[in-house]
Amino acid sequence: MIYDTIVIGRGPAGISLAIYLKRFNYNPLVIAYSDGALGDAHYIDNYYGLSHIKGSELVEAGVKQAKELQIDMVDAEVTSVEVLDHIYVTTTNGNFEAKTLFLAMGKKKSGLKIPTAHSFDGSGVSYCAICDGFFFKGKKIGLVGAGAYMESEYNVLKRFSNDITIFTEGEEINIPDVKIVKDKIIELCGSDKLEYVQTIGEKYNIDGLFIALGTQSGASLASHLGLATDEKGYLIVDKNYMTNINHIYAGGDIIGGLLQVSKAVSDGANAAISIKKDLDINKDME
Repeated sequence: MIYDTIVIGRGPAGISLAIYLKRFNYNPLVIAYSDGALGDAHYIDNYYGLSHIKGSELVEAGVKQAKELQIDMVDAEVTSVEVLDHIYVTTTNGNFEAKTLFLAMGKKKSGLKIPTAHSFDGSGVSYCAICDGFFFKGKKIGLVGAGAYMESEYNVLKRFSNDITIFTEGEEINIPDVKIVKDKIIELCGSDKLEYVQTIGEKYNIDGLFIALGTQSGASLASHLGLATDEKGYLIVDKNYMTNINHIYAGGDIIGGLLQVSKAVSDGANAAISIKKDLDINKDME
């Protein structure tokens, strides 16, 4: 089945867009692994018509409204997105295809919680195996993570090197024929570029370190897809909420601006109008 739009994220931007598209008689699919930043909000007191509502309750109300409209929803972690003739999204709960994509998973980016976490970004540390794996062909590679996102990055990196060490930050994993380090990383070390990783118990000489902690974030997806970002890491979109790649749109916290529910809802509604026009054109050409 080919969906009209795949929405990644079930916060106010993603759910609003899905509801509008469904009411336009298009068929969206919402994929999400968590409730995002809104789900963690204690109380919301500045949204029109509501007072002192928990963030999790507001998310639940939006999801309930979408389900009442019979919008398809999948609880899964997105591991990769490919743009070919259509947009193909791989998740931990199946693979899906659509004509357009809307990114609304917020701006959260999981990283190492150490002082030197970003000291070698671009100089030995990468957040995108597809983007940078080739540069470490035949070299010693470190990979940080323990979930499905890490495994998807590992499947890319193993094409380039047989010398891969996975740092799980204390988590248990089972990947055959690969070196696994459970000790937590305490420091990234080097001069002009990364030279070694220091854990609580040992030093590991590596040429490149790939970070794949937590779930696939908007920032990591942007790197994989070649989406343009500003100096703060927010996705750049035009007045129609489209990124620099045709048929890929974004809204909510991932594009910056006022990081509030009201703005996210507005992004979703306006982006839905743009995606409708996109889909209308495709329908006319079919």
